[in-house]
Amino acid sequence: MRREQLEEYHRQGRLVRSSMYLRKSRAEEHMSLEDTLSRHKASLLAYARQYGYLVRPEDIYEEVVSGESLFARPQMLRLLEAVSAGRYEAVLCMDMQRLGRGGMYDQGFILDTFKATETLIVTPDRLYDLTKELDEEAAEMQTFLSRSEYRMITKRLRRGTLQSVQNGAYMANAPFGYRKVRINKIPSLEIVPEEAECVRKIFQLYASGSGCTRIEQTVNAMGYHGRRGSRFNRNTIRLILDNPVYIGKIRWDKTNTVKTGIGADRKKHVVYNAPEQWKIIDGHHPAIISQELWDAVQARRKARYFYVDNKHVASPLAGLVHCSKCGRLMNMMGRHKGAPYLLCPTKGCSAGTKFEFVEQAVLNQLEDMAKSLEIAVMESRRPDVSPLQDALSKMKAQKVRLEDRRNRLYSLLEDGTYTREIFSQRMQVLAQEESSLEASIAALEDDLRMELSRNQEEQLARIRTVLDQYGASSLSDRKEMLHSIISDILYTKEKKSKPADFSLSIKLKDFI
Repeated sequence: MRREQLEEYHRQGRLVRSSMYLRKSRAEEHMSLEDTLSRHKASLLAYARQYGYLVRPEDIYEEVVSGESLFARPQMLRLLEAVSAGRYEAVLCMDMQRLGRGGMYDQGFILDTFKATETLIVTPDRLYDLTKELDEEAAEMQTFLSRSEYRMITKRLRRGTLQSVQNGAYMANAPFGYRKVRINKIPSLEIVPEEAECVRKIFQLYASGSGCTRIEQTVNAMGYHGRRGSRFNRNTIRLILDNPVYIGKIRWDKTNTVKTGIGADRKKHVVYNAPEQWKIIDGHHPAIISQELWDAVQARRKARYFYVDNKHVASPLAGLVHCSKCGRLMNMMGRHKGAPYLLCPTKGCSAGTKFEFVEQAVLNQLEDMAKSLEIAVMESRRPDVSPLQDALSKMKAQKVRLEDRRNRLYSLLEDGTYTREIFSQRMQVLAQEESSLEASIAALEDDLRMELSRNQEEQLARIRTVLDQYGASSLSDRKEMLHSIISDILYTKEKKSKPADFSLSIKLKDFI
């Protein structure tokens, strides 16, 4: 609809098919969301009745969760979908800023959608027909001013938060051992005695020689637990040992949020800053442990553990090696007699081993794979898929047997051997088995297709390149090279076995 058609509607007394978009702004933070949207709805409905806009209840879009990005506003996305489908001739909102918040991409996408569908944007102060140059320029200016205002408000909030932190205010959630309070109107912490006792025990045990796994077992056995009754684990212990809040400090700027991608692919990623970039500030809250105990613990941790962040590579196998028992990633988490170890984070799972043993075993297996590929390429042999085909045949035979079981269950129900309740239970078990088997068959068929379509010459060339250059490369380059040819490594090692008595199953990437 254009201005001219709207004027014709008004002369004829026809109603304009319209919708309404409601969203709370930053300037209304002092008001509740419900009160704000209710007040705006009443105002816009009165305006619609006065000027001939038909807004049905189902055409009111109330944004309850409002984010900076367009794709964090579900009601706006619903509205744009309806506008694109031509359901409305006009959209009512309190002001242009309610629609246009977000980055330049978001703003441009919104305005282009309204312009392409010739949908009017109506506010109590002005009507925007984006097919008209002056209205389009005015809308763009309003959205630009909205973005500038949002940036200024965000900067002020960040500046205010940083100033509060520098003055000793604790702005984050209370860590274990503390609860949030206000001291002279400044957010701070006070000690929770029973939790603080556990924190002291953790630091004392570590300083006396216990590792995180042993401490986890000890504090759980002593009856300590998290705030929601959860048991302590090794990662929780590590986080407590690394947090300077327990000596009365506040740690700030440990992480930054980085946005990548555009549109629906736009995501936020947490980036860990280097320790020298952190701000460590004296807080107003009391310490739970002494500075001497803290220093002793940190000195021991630096001697035993690797600190991995987004800028430093500790292991070229990072993200590749999974425990075959629990499926979790193996981590290079500690040292024993100066040597780094690869450990499973699950208690009582696969035993750990020296990292150098695993790294060398990976290189040895890659060498063996390269030799096998060389022979296959020379003989122009297709990959040996007989083990996969045998496994697939057995699974399909099992599928037939499950179908026979299903038929027998129906027979037992019909002749009265099974009651309906027992029949239902047995069918449920059978359905679960069938579902699991179908998934296994599908996965095996995918593996079979990949094996048959694999480019062995390309695989061989890439493996040889990695093996030739690996020894002279940096840690980060080694990691990149291994990730370029390996998709996954399964690690298995039983408890109390010899140091090098482990097995690896390497899955190469497919080059088709």
